[in-house]
Amino acid sequence: MGRAGSTLHVRYHIDPGLGVDEDELNRKIRRFAPAPGMRSREINPVFAEPTGRITVPVLTIHATGDAEAPFSLEQAYRRRTLAAGTSHLLVQRAIRWPGHCSFDGEEREQAFDDLVAWIERGVKPDGDDVLAADVSRLGLLWTPIFHPDDPARPWIPPESRRLVTPEDGPSAASPRSTTRAEAAPRPRDTAF
Repeated sequence: MGRAGSTLHVRYHIDPGLGVDEDELNRKIRRFAPAPGMRSREINPVFAEPTGRITVPVLTIHATGDAEAPFSLEQAYRRRTLAAGTSHLLVQRAIRWPGHCSFDGEEREQAFDDLVAWIERGVKPDGDDVLAADVSRLGLLWTPIFHPDDPARPWIPPESRRLVTPEDGPSAASPRSTTRAEAAPRPRDTAF
């Protein structure tokens, strides 16, 4: 996790029925503490506690399966901007993918273009409601390619699938490219 990383404050959540409850998970999970002085805001202002008192438009993108920076940090930041009265300056987008900063160029470029339009022309972009009671739909608008194990991943019948070939180019060969064309919802009774 690096010398400044910390999981001491993180409360992990888990779906029911996986053989462990949240309390047990949080009691038993290995925790990481930062090296002494590494998270000092006096030494490095990047570690100052976010207050939510933002003064310019901010657009965040965050992977929903990020184990290094849990998505709950987005929710905490939204709550801080609400408390500070600055939530109108914050747009948040979820990207349905595992990993830390695992965005592709399309996701980053769209977010950047939307932020520039907001700053230069006053066109506030859309985002996700990260505090919604049902977060299962987060990121559906911003995720161009769904992970094969994502339960919200569009489904395409096997007879309509095609293999990615070298002629499709280098971007098509990435592990995220195999579900781009899928469009119909997966039937609930289909096993994969």
